[in-house]
Amino acid sequence: MRRHLFLSAAAALCLLFFVRCDGKSRDTLPREELFSISLGKMEDQIDLFLLPQAPFKHKTSLFMRDGTFYIASGSSFKVMEFSSYGDLLSMYYNADENPKPVILQNPAEGAVTNRRAHPYSFRQVGEVAVSSSKVLYVEDRLPDERAVYDDKLGIVLNRIVLRFQGGEYQGYLGQEGRGGTPFPYIQSLAVSNRDEVVVLCRAMTSWIVYWYSPTGDLLSTVHIPLDRLPAPPGEKLFANLETIVPDPDERVLHLKLDYYQEGVDSSTGIKYGVEEITSRIYRLNVSTSRFEGFIDIPKNVRKVKGGGFFETREEDHLYELLGVVSGGNFYLRSREEGNTHQLLILQRDGKVLRRRAITVEDSQLLFSVFHLSSDGILSALLASDTGAKIVWWRGDSLIRLP
Repeated sequence: MRRHLFLSAAAALCLLFFVRCDGKSRDTLPREELFSISLGKMEDQIDLFLLPQAPFKHKTSLFMRDGTFYIASGSSFKVMEFSSYGDLLSMYYNADENPKPVILQNPAEGAVTNRRAHPYSFRQVGEVAVSSSKVLYVEDRLPDERAVYDDKLGIVLNRIVLRFQGGEYQGYLGQEGRGGTPFPYIQSLAVSNRDEVVVLCRAMTSWIVYWYSPTGDLLSTVHIPLDRLPAPPGEKLFANLETIVPDPDERVLHLKLDYYQEGVDSSTGIKYGVEEITSRIYRLNVSTSRFEGFIDIPKNVRKVKGGGFFETREEDHLYELLGVVSGGNFYLRSREEGNTHQLLILQRDGKVLRRRAITVEDSQLLFSVFHLSSDGILSALLASDTGAKIVWWRGDSLIRLP
């Protein structure tokens, strides 16, 4: 009996220890697995060029609007539209790189159907976005003979944004708008709640953001030099611009900046690298190109078990800014131990609204692509050596008013 009591006490102590080592307890936001896409060349499949020894040369992009998923596959030279049940609704594809569609066959004369396959000679599909009126925007690359060299930026301009509606090609966007000069490397595409289109580009020494009306007229261009980023006063800090996301409700950009400084051993004075100091989200007015304040991002410090039974250590996990939703709440994600990620929602004043654990099996994946809708639903394409899964987390439930 005494031995049994001793073991029970020890088990309770271990349980208490591990709970404390894991830090504050958090609820888990359930993940819903919607459908899978197998590997292959058919119209409802995806070709990821899964060679273990080779990097992924082409982009795979995801966009979700109103429960419909748009997947742009550079390796497959196509864009697929799926329902949340996994039904293939339409496809835009390069006929020279894909077999003739079987599921989406052209309907017989006189037949009416919304399920169509639309041929287009894509060269290198990249980012994808969709407006509320179902205008499809797709990044593509121009042939070399149509590329432009920019002496000022020191780079080749060869990216454009194609526009499709109802299966019909509607021209392309360039820097000045419809039919304009090609873009530099496109980091991402976005469409605001007013159907304004935002093209975020990266050059060697700056980010350049182009903002367009729904008809393709250029509204604003913002240049953000990397050597003139805002920084906290005081000691010399190194600033890293992780990402920029446009606001869905107003012409505002949100910049996520991480700050570092050289690490110095206090006893020896020896420098040992860099250490993160703080992270902030800055608000940039697109019309004036001026910063209008910032919020601090709280640190994600987790206690984990050390080498000894009673030994613990702290690990600092960086947050990645996923986006901002209608109403001004910021969604951030941080990888933790194993398959656990933390989803953090910050209000526009920087106060923590929600923390939730989400599951992403990183060790089993070749890559993952995330998309945050303006109403707060977080979707992901999880790619493995057997295919891709489309999942989502109903983050909109965390900000919905009771």
